[in-house]
Amino acid sequence: MENRRPTLADVARAAGVSRATASRAINGMYGTSETMRDHVRAVAARLGFEPHPVARALATGRSQSRAGGREHIEVLIADPDPDALSAKPFYGRVLTGAARAGLPLEVRRIPSPRVDDSGDPPFGRLLINMPGPVAAAYARQTRTVSLGRSAPGVVFVAPDNDSGGYQAAAHLVLTGRQRIGAVFGPPTPCADERKAGFLRVAASPVIAADGDFTRATAYAAAQRLLIREPRLDAIFAACDVTAMGVLQALREAGRRVPDDVAVIGFDGSVLAEAADLSSVYMPVEEEAASAVRHLLDPSLPWPERLPTRLVVRSSG
Repeated sequence: MENRRPTLADVARAAGVSRATASRAINGMYGTSETMRDHVRAVAARLGFEPHPVARALATGRSQSRAGGREHIEVLIADPDPDALSAKPFYGRVLTGAARAGLPLEVRRIPSPRVDDSGDPPFGRLLINMPGPVAAAYARQTRTVSLGRSAPGVVFVAPDNDSGGYQAAAHLVLTGRQRIGAVFGPPTPCADERKAGFLRVAASPVIAADGDFTRATAYAAAQRLLIREPRLDAIFAACDVTAMGVLQALREAGRRVPDDVAVIGFDGSVLAEAADLSSVYMPVEEEAASAVRHLLDPSLPWPERLPTRLVVRSSG
């Protein structure tokens, strides 16, 4: 056992850093300072550590890996819908913003939130739809930023959802809508914030149903709302995909938009533009770009909430 060759784990342990940091320091990758590189390399030399040639090739980009042969950022999405990446414009906007840094991205969708502790972690992770305990566990593995509030101590980037919900409700009230319905989102921080902002303004009780950010569920929810209150004159949808289901239900019920029922969505995606839908715009691309900046430089101050704004179109 005394004659075994020292491993990267031995170097990391002796240098007091993680394996990922040790690898980056030895190979001169981004994310480590010159002082850290000198320290780790000195420890490696003292232990007689020699990187395996294949491992070095992978780390320095002279061979291929699943993320293009270089260290990468993993975008990890928890969503039960197998078609989520194509059905929800939000994810495409996230990838557009995350790609601005020019770093390799690996995108993974998992059906439900869970912790994967197998293998070496990536340089950093961007988490979407991860509850607090799961986000905290990932943050212990490697640099981690959550899109949306998650666990105490885990850096997150998020729009001002509360203000967006407030703006939507204020517009409906100020334009004279009196029997207001809503299809809110699932029990996640971002959906809860939108709901709280909306309910702070509504002058009368809101006839509400919960959704899951999918068109089919929103369609069924809107049908139930119309049965409970056939005279609804406004519906707030917690995202633009949800709004598509609401519009379908209204169309089939013979309700005219906006003459009979005003509809407001949330996201400001291409769906809103195509459907001429009033929607609360949130800067998703900037949200993702900010998250990547914080992965690259954890010394940056925590990001502030990004502003949202209601864009009024023909739906009310």
